[in-house]
Amino acid sequence: MIGQVVAAKMRGKKTMVSASELAQMGACERFVLFEAKYGKRVSRCQQEAIKRGRAEHAKFFRDGVRSQAGVETSLSQPWCFCASLAWGPEAPETHLLRRFRDKILRRSAVGQCLIQLYYRTAPGLCRRLEGRRNLIRALRLGLKPALWIAKAALAIEDEKEKG
Repeated sequence: MIGQVVAAKMRGKKTMVSASELAQMGACERFVLFEAKYGKRVSRCQQEAIKRGRAEHAKFFRDGVRSQAGVETSLSQPWCFCASLAWGPEAPETHLLRRFRDKILRRSAVGQCLIQLYYRTAPGLCRRLEGRRNLIRALRLGLKPALWIAKAALAIEDEKEKG
């Protein structure tokens, strides 16, 4: 756990420690040191339980988003891989694309398919582009039309909500 936290901090990512992990740290210091040195070990049974839990959470989350018209979910799912790589995770462009995803795409079956396709392909693409300035500039240019579409669609959506 400690090794993972240090590695995540070196990559500039935020880390969280669950209540279970805190309790485990208090109960067995040797185990924490072992995990820091050799990595966390998860049994097949635990992996399956984690997978089932994540699938149920995703289903619950999708049902909640579908049932509420004005739900914005950027805090719950801030994954906007390409925009985060191109402009940064807190940039206005990234927030605009998140709003487009949450307010427009999530509401339709086609949009949800596009989101799933994006989440399957974007992380690998971003790993390949990371650190390559010229390719990141090209990514920014490639995302410009998506920004224009998102801005226009959100303006129309905002007008509908006002009127």
